[in-house]
Amino acid sequence: MKKEKRERRHRPRPTPKWLKEKNELDEIAQRRTLMILEVLSGQKPVTDAIEEAQISRGHYYQLEERALKAILEAMEPGAGPGRPPETTTRLLQLEEKQKQLEADKRRLERLLSMTRKVLRPGPLKTALGRPRSARAGKSDSRPSTTLKAASQAGGSPISSSEPSSR
Repeated sequence: MKKEKRERRHRPRPTPKWLKEKNELDEIAQRRTLMILEVLSGQKPVTDAIEEAQISRGHYYQLEERALKAILEAMEPGAGPGRPPETTTRLLQLEEKQKQLEADKRRLERLLSMTRKVLRPGPLKTALGRPRSARAGKSDSRPSTTLKAASQAGGSPISSSEPSSR
């Protein structure tokens, strides 16, 4: 028995009409704004506003919070059409970060100064140089033919195409 795998047919999901029509979106935004302003001014209680709008109390408070944040951002000093409202906030954050970095730099400079006082200058390597291998200086690699030939010829290098005797 061979089982056939049934695939679901992909159906197009149309964009809602209310999302396509810009005018209706503006009207929804205007109605929500008016609702929030009526509640904030005390003209209407929240209960009446959410019953008229047919939304939940939690959704109303989410809308109210978003609206108040947008008002605050629009009223920030320096906020205008040419400058994003978060620029001022970002500038204050960067100034605070700069102060912190300057304090860190001063702390690290003091630490470096103390380290230099404790550690006196001295040699940077041992006098012996590179450690020798266990076979008294003999390496596993083959010596260069140019150096070997140069030592046999009295110091003058020869080309690598000439055979070398080993």
